[in-house]
Amino acid sequence: MKELLTKTPERRNRAMRIGICGAPGAGKSSLIEKLGLRIVAEEQKKLAVLAIDPSSQRTGGSILGDKTRMDHLSQERDAFVRPSPTKGILGGVALNTGEVQLLCEHAGFDAVIIETVGVGQSEIEIDHVVDFVVYVVPPGSGDGLQ
Repeated sequence: MKELLTKTPERRNRAMRIGICGAPGAGKSSLIEKLGLRIVAEEQKKLAVLAIDPSSQRTGGSILGDKTRMDHLSQERDAFVRPSPTKGILGGVALNTGEVQLLCEHAGFDAVIIETVGVGQSEIEIDHVVDFVVYVVPPGSGDGLQ
């Protein structure tokens, strides 16, 4: 992939980079689908979603649950939803997430959303590849101080 990046022409623009993280079942995929549909339909922008999934213990590949939950968005012409397995890497993102994000920018995507695997507070690597992070929590989570 690094060789491919060296052969790509200079990119036209830098995509807006959004990280979405939170515990499993918090609503990350639902939020991404709603936000993504707004980006492609109302804003008329090209969107790439890099959904980091847990790895299948049987095949080592992605479980594909996130793409299934983003059914409407994945059918949009200007949206690209790509599940990627963690392959055991800690931190919430896959090893090559930053490089895949750069390839999406080179391909002309205006926005890139990265959804972390959903393990909670240990998802710190996302901060290194995005402009800002949205931490999704379900209603009623935490205590009065949170």
